[in-house]
Amino acid sequence: MQLAGYEVRQGKHLSFRAPEQKNFTYMKSLGSYYSEENVRIRLAKNRGKVKTPKHLSREARLYINITTYVTTGNREGFERWAKLNNLKEAARTFNYLSENNLLNYEDFQQHVSDVDASVKAAEQRIVQINSELSTQKIIQKHCDSYRLCRKVIEDAKSAPNPTAYRSRHQAEYQLHDSLKKELQDFGITKIPSSEKIQKRIDNLVSEKVSTIREKQELRKKQLTLDIIQQNFSALLNTQNIALSHPLPEETL
Repeated sequence: MQLAGYEVRQGKHLSFRAPEQKNFTYMKSLGSYYSEENVRIRLAKNRGKVKTPKHLSREARLYINITTYVTTGNREGFERWAKLNNLKEAARTFNYLSENNLLNYEDFQQHVSDVDASVKAAEQRIVQINSELSTQKIIQKHCDSYRLCRKVIEDAKSAPNPTAYRSRHQAEYQLHDSLKKELQDFGITKIPSSEKIQKRIDNLVSEKVSTIREKQELRKKQLTLDIIQQNFSALLNTQNIALSHPLPEETL
């Protein structure tokens, strides 16, 4: 793990911390399977054994090789990886895989799919919010106009000549009826206050900002995963990394 850039701290319980990580992670917090004693037992048991699962794809077998370099302290394998990619990039890759508990190929592939799906969901939500914002702004405009027309109609009650008054304000009466129907089409039968509509708009704007921020963070993850996958592809096409490298029966 030190080869991958982790800071390892010995104490009552072994712990480690990635360069970008604020707090140390205690091995005991990962469950009994990852206790220091059990890890040492498995490493001693598996060291030197050669057993590469035959049913796995070349990509999966390479993934196991790479993650095994760190989990078994295989300095030679790690240095071969680092030579092809550079130490900083290798450490970045291993840090990401370890921090996200992606030390097996199936979990990594699922993580890639989950991130892609999350980006699409964020994009769809942004489209929905924009549509809702547009609707709320139309409702806001209609409600403001409706209130003005409604006031004109109510003032007719105090007009000396209601018939003449209505004749002069025929446009307002027609607009009132038109706006009432359009608002009903939006499902509005009781005119909400201006403050209530504005609050809805403000909430949607706030959600849009946070969703855009979330999408940006997910896109950063996508770029990191793209780099990791490119590294795998490059290694698969490089004869210097042998897929027949000794593997333990179990990997962490």
